Amino acid sequence: MWKYAAVAAASRAFSLNSSTRWVYRRLGNVALTRMRVADGLPERYVDRARRLLAACETNRILRPGDAVLELGTGWVHWEALVLRLFHDVEITLYDVWDNRLFTAFRCYADQLDDHLDDLGEELGFDPARVRTAHERLGAARSARTFDELYDTLGMRYVVEPSGMLEELPESHYALVVSADVLEHVDAATLPAYLARTTALLRPGGWSLHQIDLVDHFHYFDPSCSPKHFYRYDTATWRRRWDSSVQYVNRVQRPEWLDLFEAAGLQLRREERVSEPMGDVPLAGAFRGLAQEDVDCLQTILLHRRPEPAVPHQGTSTENPAAATIAPASRH
Repeated sequence: MWKYAAVAAASRAFSLNSSTRWVYRRLGNVALTRMRVADGLPERYVDRARRLLAACETNRILRPGDAVLELGTGWVHWEALVLRLFHDVEITLYDVWDNRLFTAFRCYADQLDDHLDDLGEELGFDPARVRTAHERLGAARSARTFDELYDTLGMRYVVEPSGMLEELPESHYALVVSADVLEHVDAATLPAYLARTTALLRPGGWSLHQIDLVDHFHYFDPSCSPKHFYRYDTATWRRRWDSSVQYVNRVQRPEWLDLFEAAGLQLRREERVSEPMGDVPLAGAFRGLAQEDVDCLQTILLHRRPEPAVPHQGTSTENPAAATIAPASRH
């Protein structure tokens, strides 16, 4: 596991102070731009687009003029872009630092155009709606900067280093969405963070979050188990491996379900990606995990903020089992 140890040591070194963290992000963005342009649009991004659009369509989540919030919008604003092509919505793009990669965005946008017809056919969209998506994507591809893109598509970009969503309006958003973001939120702040996202949703609003439960150093060293971090208790993990530039909160599936419930959200659907982990060593709090949770590598959670009870209206006809999202592929 020498690669695992080397990446962890480098991450800790880059985490020393604000200057080293700045260097890490600059070097990382240069490398990521080259890698993403060379590799092209990943199939998992197309899967994410399909799942997001299907969830919105099946559950009638969005109406014209609704507001959408993408958390941890990252390099290319993927979820926001996909939604804006097919929906007349206003989108807020939220992050804790500026990680935008315009060259990578252009590359992904160019290749997304080749998938729009297939997505429209799979999801049963009217041909006119797909043509509109092509037109909007064409306008987005013509933008020369992110600011031009935002003007073209009606997006707002917010960078808030605290990460606690303080600048955003309450009871405003019809949908809050993220992909591979929540596992990077400080574990100590998660209860307050999720409570805040609930407050940002309008009553009856939805949240859709893809959460990566894998030890992220595994991506650099596949010889280690995807759940290698199970073997370390909290004190050992913090002392030997943890860092701010590669922070992962190690929160696993049962705790995520409890956190969302405590935040006041109702679970409407879950999809999981799992692989047998076998008899992996479990330290500390992980010892109580059921095998199905040990094996879970990714969870995709669809929640809804309850609407206020309306007296004397009889029993609701809404069927919770009707809420659905498409199956996911592993990150």
